[in-house]
Amino acid sequence: MPGSFFGPSNLVELVQHRASHQPRDRAFIYLLDGETDEVELTYRELDRQARAVAARLQEMNLAGERALLLYPAGLDFIAAFFGCLYAGVVAVPAYPPRRNRSLTRIQSIADDADARVALTTFAVWERVQPVLDQTPDLTKIEWLCTDQLPEKIENQWQSPDVHGDTLAFLQYTSGSTGVPKGVMLTHANLMHNSASIAYAFEHTRSGGGVFWLPSYHDMGLIGGILQPLYIGRPNVLMSPMAFLQKPLRWLKAISRYRATISGGPNFAYDLCVKKVTPEQRATLDLSSWNLAFNGAEPVRAETIDAFSRMFEPAGFRRTAFYPCYGMAEATLIVTGGFKAALPVVRTFDSEALENNHVVDALSDEDGARELVGSGGKLLDQSILIAHPEHMTTQPPDQVGEIWVSGPSVAQGYWKRPEETERTFKAYLKDTGEGPYLRTGDLGFIQDGELFVTGRLKDLIIIRGLNHYPQDIEATADRSHARVRQGNGAAFVAEVDGVDRLVLVQEIERGPLEELDGVIEAIRRAVSAEHELNLDGVALMKAGTIPKTSSGKIQRHACRQAFIDGSLPSVALWRSWSAAPAAQPAAQSPASDKAAAGLARGARRDPAHASPARDANGKSTRTQAEMTTVEIVLEHVRAVAKERAVGLSIDSSIVELGLDSLERMEIVAALEETYGGRFPEDVLPQIETVREVAAAVETYLGKTPRAREERAASEEIPEEAYRFECFPEYKRLKQQMEASYSAGYRNPFFTVHERVINDTTLIDGREMVSFSSYNYIGTSGEPRVVAAVKRAIERYGTSVSASRLVSGEKPIHGELEQAIADFIGVDAALAFVGGHSTNETTLGHLLGPGDLILHDALAHNSIVQGAILSGARRRAFPHNDCKALDALLEELRGAYRRVVIAIEGVYSMDGDISDVPRFIDIKRRHKALLYVDEAHSLGILGRRGRGVSEHFGIDPREVDVWMGTLSKSLGSCGGYIAGNHALIEYLKYTAPGFLFAAGMTPSNTAAALAALRVLEAEPQRVARLHDRSELFLKLARERGLNTGMSQGSPIVPVILGNSLDTLRLAQALFDRGINVQPILHPAVEEEAARLRFFITSEHSDQQIRDTVEAVAEELARIDTRYLKQPAATTNGVHAGSASPARAR
Repeated sequence: MPGSFFGPSNLVELVQHRASHQPRDRAFIYLLDGETDEVELTYRELDRQARAVAARLQEMNLAGERALLLYPAGLDFIAAFFGCLYAGVVAVPAYPPRRNRSLTRIQSIADDADARVALTTFAVWERVQPVLDQTPDLTKIEWLCTDQLPEKIENQWQSPDVHGDTLAFLQYTSGSTGVPKGVMLTHANLMHNSASIAYAFEHTRSGGGVFWLPSYHDMGLIGGILQPLYIGRPNVLMSPMAFLQKPLRWLKAISRYRATISGGPNFAYDLCVKKVTPEQRATLDLSSWNLAFNGAEPVRAETIDAFSRMFEPAGFRRTAFYPCYGMAEATLIVTGGFKAALPVVRTFDSEALENNHVVDALSDEDGARELVGSGGKLLDQSILIAHPEHMTTQPPDQVGEIWVSGPSVAQGYWKRPEETERTFKAYLKDTGEGPYLRTGDLGFIQDGELFVTGRLKDLIIIRGLNHYPQDIEATADRSHARVRQGNGAAFVAEVDGVDRLVLVQEIERGPLEELDGVIEAIRRAVSAEHELNLDGVALMKAGTIPKTSSGKIQRHACRQAFIDGSLPSVALWRSWSAAPAAQPAAQSPASDKAAAGLARGARRDPAHASPARDANGKSTRTQAEMTTVEIVLEHVRAVAKERAVGLSIDSSIVELGLDSLERMEIVAALEETYGGRFPEDVLPQIETVREVAAAVETYLGKTPRAREERAASEEIPEEAYRFECFPEYKRLKQQMEASYSAGYRNPFFTVHERVINDTTLIDGREMVSFSSYNYIGTSGEPRVVAAVKRAIERYGTSVSASRLVSGEKPIHGELEQAIADFIGVDAALAFVGGHSTNETTLGHLLGPGDLILHDALAHNSIVQGAILSGARRRAFPHNDCKALDALLEELRGAYRRVVIAIEGVYSMDGDISDVPRFIDIKRRHKALLYVDEAHSLGILGRRGRGVSEHFGIDPREVDVWMGTLSKSLGSCGGYIAGNHALIEYLKYTAPGFLFAAGMTPSNTAAALAALRVLEAEPQRVARLHDRSELFLKLARERGLNTGMSQGSPIVPVILGNSLDTLRLAQALFDRGINVQPILHPAVEEEAARLRFFITSEHSDQQIRDTVEAVAEELARIDTRYLKQPAATTNGVHAGSASPARAR
């Protein structure tokens, strides 16, 4: 077999091979929003998760049994699928259930497969609980939520006895009687087909893919999951819903990730042509896309032409198109052409083809039909064309049934020996060759190229999915009392170059005026049960539908009569007609031009269901004047058109006869209107207009955003140009009013009338202050003030421009060298702002292809710098070195540079980073360590030299030291310190330094003088340590919750209630103590707190009095606040602040 040199013989060995040889490589990247929010799975983590699932299945003694996989789009499915294989359990992928929808199909699959367990997520399990009672058999099987497994359970896994001929999974397809059939695929089938795809597509590890196809479908599972594993290259995945909602997401992902392979059925390419605008196309670069496979339904030349024309300006090449042919019964791929070759498109005489003769024709001849070749046979596969009835080989100029044999052909249908014998074990009667798989497809081979012309049976293929007409007809039978059961025909008819799904149905005698209701009932029933949108319905009198002499419905005759207009229908509805209501039909062609006068005038919507409309049916009111429900109704009507007759707030959008594409069009329109995005797991749960409107208000807001294009007469709302009307400002005002409505003062932006040390002056009143970062009293210190005055007298008040342009003052260099010497590194660079120091440094040092791993409680400036850089950003649990180490084990190899960003002292909780352990980790993984010392310089260590002195480490072990000048150094600004190369590079290239005015002489002089005071008087640091230790000790003795604070002058008192926190701040203020509250939403509500900043200037008595005052006031508010010792969970404080916080 192709690729037989490759060691693993089954999928379990394959995954373990990848985990062993490429442990840190990314196997899959899943785009949560279909765009940029990504999660990933490495080979090592996939192996671990698969072992965890398998261990649980082994505990349940399920080896050899079947397991349903009921998962939403995402990475959980992948882990569960391989978990089954790791346990020797046969996986049974199925469509994930939806709320308020019958589980009948899932039940039928579970029954047929004899499933013992259903694997899913906890969220899906909760969602299906209300409808499980309707399918009691599903309650008899065990449900296992694989996202709720115990930790370390993977260590209990035992390797199963798996071989190439072991059954891996059942791929269920629709059955002709409505009962699904399970195609039995072994590990050998899957490995061989993976090798065939790799051979056909000429895959290498240097490529990469983007897939949106559903994982429970053969193309999504085998092409999008197994194939990249086989090659050992990463694959980017998104949900089908994300693609259907906005097809641009697919193409943008290809552009962003420089994908080389992607594809889908015809409709995916057609949808992009329809939905992507020229402006959006201009943002794409599709030049990397060198293989665009097209399969799952007959390939159309028009699709290839339209897509190639549309996206050639974006770098797409027609030679990238790769038509191919395959089916679940043959695992997936059967035939394919050569990569980079133009698709083979030839024309044949259509009338001859209908009579099973192959006759070439010129493209401009009448009756010429274009066919697209699907390539030739692949290695180890045999394909022939057989007479479907005589079961003999067809001559080259004859159309016949396509037969296939080879290692990819499945083992048959689960528990269906007769059908297996009939379909999988066919032998040629003239030569005795066999066994062959009878595909049921018609075609011929010309010059080694397979051309598919149609189906032997009446299978309906829509958007790559198979539907049996019997299923659709059975649904119609149950839809209305007037429908004559067993007397309908469902088929696809090509009208004006578009495939239309049509139902011809006999009805019982009755009033003519009821026919509209019959058509409506049929359409709604088919939509609800099959999620298919009927394009045409023709009602016939009893006994008039074409049948054979034995009474069998002739679907082909119905199709032909519908197309040529000879169908004797009593009522006809077509979605593409200008006037679509049902009416008695005359004999006429089915094209719109010839049928223009057949239908009655369009029905009107009830007035109560919509706002006033103009002559074009559009609302005469602006969206700002409309309610959410009215806007939803407008968008539904815009898509549903005539199908929205009678639409009301409780109408089911699904039952309108809208297909999945149309429903996603409504979703996309609402998101565009409101400017947001629905969570993906919400969409399957909302079906009525009322539910959609509620979801809009919950997830998108109540106010539509301003539209970019407005009618000249449409007034622009004030919220678009008046700041006081901005919705976000109004929300702020509401929050402020709610907080201070009880009469509490606004504690923010308090005016201090003198220098803040241990005390301050507010409204002429001296108060004890715990709200300043003047940790060692350098701000206002006489020597610092004198140095500032001298600098202003000598250098003025400004440097006027950037130091590159206007030059430097001597004190700039003096300050930077003093900082470097104090820390113990080569050089330093001073910036005008602390926040901008982090932003510009991280934003400049890293870029796409790099990774920033930061503490979950890192300062907002670190997060903003990471975002600015364009690098991948991941937070690790607060101060959790073990978690960071595990992340680097998985991720390091996939990135160029990796920065670990931490803080010396965390300003919200007052705890200290274990810097020596972070140094060990960064060494081991060859990463860069970035330490923000805003709250540790001047504070930690005997002489205030920061965390390096505190831990006794060599400062050169840290790659980048960052700090601010506004705290211990009594000035304003920030700095970066490190080796000469780092500082020289930043000085000449960092935008935040290069294009910003230099630090003022006064601020420079203040920082330099403060640093000299600190060096001369280390006793200030010792006093600070004593005062901080005293405050923390007394607070804990009084039962205050001080969180994780330890060894720093930052001590929070956590209440977990914003209103009580504000009340406590007010009570202390009234007692002459000024301390700042931190309220929701600055932190999570359960983390609301007062935050005390101790200084070296505070006296013991001030601290004792303050702690006692806090305890007394808390006792008045609620005594339970005095019984809250600090609590930790996995090393993270239960009330710790949220990420990206302020200092």
